[in-house]
Amino acid sequence: MSSEELTTRIAVRAGVPVPVVERVFEGHGFSPILSGALPRPVQLRRLRIAGARTVEPRGPFDRVFQFGTGLTVLAADNLRGKTSVLELITWCLRGSPRANLQGVVRSWLSRLDCDVTVAGRPLGFRLGLRHGQLIEGRVLSAADEESLAGADAADPGRAVVELVHATEPDTFAAMVANLMMELLDLERLESSSSRSASGRTTYGWPAYFGALYLPPGGDSALLGDTVIGGLAGRLLQVFLDLPGAALLSRMRTARDQLGEADRAAEADSARMWTLLATQRADAERRLAEAHRELAALGEPAGTASLIADISGLTTAAVTAEGSLREARENHELLRWQRRVDEKRLTDLREHQAARFFFHALDPEVCPRCEVPISPARRAAERTSAICAVCTEPTGLTASDPAEAEAAIQEAQWRWKASREAEDLSRHRLDDNAAYAADRRRALAEVESTLAGVRSGKAEDQRQSLANRVTRLEGMVSAWQSLSMPRQRPSTDARTVLDAAIAELTALQSAASDTLFEELNTDIAVLARGFGFRNLDRVVADRAGRLQVYKTGGPREWFGTQSPGERLRLRIAVVVALLRIGHRHGVATHPGLLLIDSPRSEEVQDDNAAALLIALEQLCEATPGLQVLVTTADKDLVARVLTASTIISPPGPGQPLW
Repeated sequence: MSSEELTTRIAVRAGVPVPVVERVFEGHGFSPILSGALPRPVQLRRLRIAGARTVEPRGPFDRVFQFGTGLTVLAADNLRGKTSVLELITWCLRGSPRANLQGVVRSWLSRLDCDVTVAGRPLGFRLGLRHGQLIEGRVLSAADEESLAGADAADPGRAVVELVHATEPDTFAAMVANLMMELLDLERLESSSSRSASGRTTYGWPAYFGALYLPPGGDSALLGDTVIGGLAGRLLQVFLDLPGAALLSRMRTARDQLGEADRAAEADSARMWTLLATQRADAERRLAEAHRELAALGEPAGTASLIADISGLTTAAVTAEGSLREARENHELLRWQRRVDEKRLTDLREHQAARFFFHALDPEVCPRCEVPISPARRAAERTSAICAVCTEPTGLTASDPAEAEAAIQEAQWRWKASREAEDLSRHRLDDNAAYAADRRRALAEVESTLAGVRSGKAEDQRQSLANRVTRLEGMVSAWQSLSMPRQRPSTDARTVLDAAIAELTALQSAASDTLFEELNTDIAVLARGFGFRNLDRVVADRAGRLQVYKTGGPREWFGTQSPGERLRLRIAVVVALLRIGHRHGVATHPGLLLIDSPRSEEVQDDNAAALLIALEQLCEATPGLQVLVTTADKDLVARVLTASTIISPPGPGQPLW
């Protein structure tokens, strides 16, 4: 679907113009382009671990592991380095170590090399370590795996280029995350979070990597290693290549943030209105009390008449001042016009005099070259108004004097009219000024008389009450006229986001019905093959929830299953995603699975054996699937596996590296 088609459909659903949709998308950094993801296979090739062990067997070590396609089992006794191999692969590919990697193990390391093919591109991760911390990290790329195997830095001669170089752990982790997100055509996922200052939590490559390194069986997440934020459902949608899965998660987060901001604004507005209403009621109560006290004092005899006179004179004085201001403005305007007309008249007179003066000149020769002026040119000047000197038209015809005189007459008339208008306006200005001064004087006399009537202690009390009443009236009037509109700048944005979420959800529903039906069938078949024998069927949804139906039993949820059952279901989900991707030709899970000690989740050998045999057969039947499993049961591995790579320590009881 093109971006134009999507924005149009969202605009129609939201009932807004298309530019509004485009503006909302641009403001939130959303791209309205929905396209299938690119293939994202990840294949592990080589891991080198070098350093010096401080426990038995002490001394330096430098071990290289080669990984082929299909199933690889790391079989060694407990505490012999099996889990740390997975953790060190994680450090390289994720860009940062997990908390599971023991500090003492990290302190032994000086060098980590990991070669991997990402979306068909060979990459080499080169980590230099000291005291358990990264001191230098590189990511190299080459045309083939052989050129990359022995490279420690960029080598133009072998076409080895450097994609990442950092000397700080955080910088290296961020650069690796960005690189992997780009190569695997993944988008950042978002969810709302009240714990974050921005109101949202963003998930990048480490969250996706949680779907490659499966958590322990007892963990409650179906996919990935993060339970909060609905991340399992978002990963499931991305790995099923549902339209706009990552975009939909970001839109929902943006809408939730806008909703939270609106609710906070409404709550703040309600609190403000409550506070103002309380203050306004208090001011109105105090105003009523002041009015009663003022009324109880009464007024001296004649005060009411004087107050009425003051009111009338105040109105008259204000009106007179307004008329005076208008008369002053008119007078200034007319005076300006008179000056303009006077200047124009003067200019015309001076121009006419100068013109006749210069035309009255009668040169005998050219003033430049002193060539005599011929009689023919003089005759042309008299008869045709052609200059005898330059032979150009003089513009002075027989009718010019009359026209010039008429122009001067008209300018003189205009000047006279504007002068008379100015005089009239000056008289009107003087009259208005005198009237305004008279009203001010009369008002001052009446106010003085009222002040004389109002004197003494009672009058001071009355004046104090009157001032208080005035202040309180002003306060009450201000609160009555106070306007506090509830600003909802996000109205359009929320409308557009609601419509976009509904549109993308509809598109996903149409695309996911068949996919989820296939996914549920595959999960059930695979989980039964892994030893979940009493499983009847499962129902997964886009939120990453998994309903489990056992034979003859009620509906259960993924989180209520035993650790071994959860592990089987997780593996089944990832493999089912890969199978669906192959059947439909879409990009899904990268195809690399790291599983640490599945035997620890079992209590019976036949269950563990069934899981390992099923994984081996599954790797042979599923293109692009690469599984690394660790186990301490070396005898079981040797007994049940026939076509897998088994990596063991050099000798009995020795560490794996």
